[in-house]
Amino acid sequence: MELEEIEKKVQAIERDLKYCEDLLNKEARMEFAKMVLEELSREVRKLLLRNIPEALRSRLSSMELKIRILYHRANALLSLQEE
Repeated sequence: MELEEIEKKVQAIERDLKYCEDLLNKEARMEFAKMVLEELSREVRKLLLRNIPEALRSRLSSMELKIRILYHRANALLSLQEE
């Protein structure tokens, strides 16, 4: 995969991440947001295994942390919703 393709993939992940964050802020479609976050996490981990520039690696690491935080938030909201 070329660097340009990786950059496009990272931009798509950022868009999807922003969408999930908006869903969680509205407390809407949380189960869907959780599934998307799981998929984004897998994609980010795959990209981090590649030989990519340090700036892009740092950006992906930050996104990975944000994904984990949002995933735990989705779980918490879902468990509160069940009660």
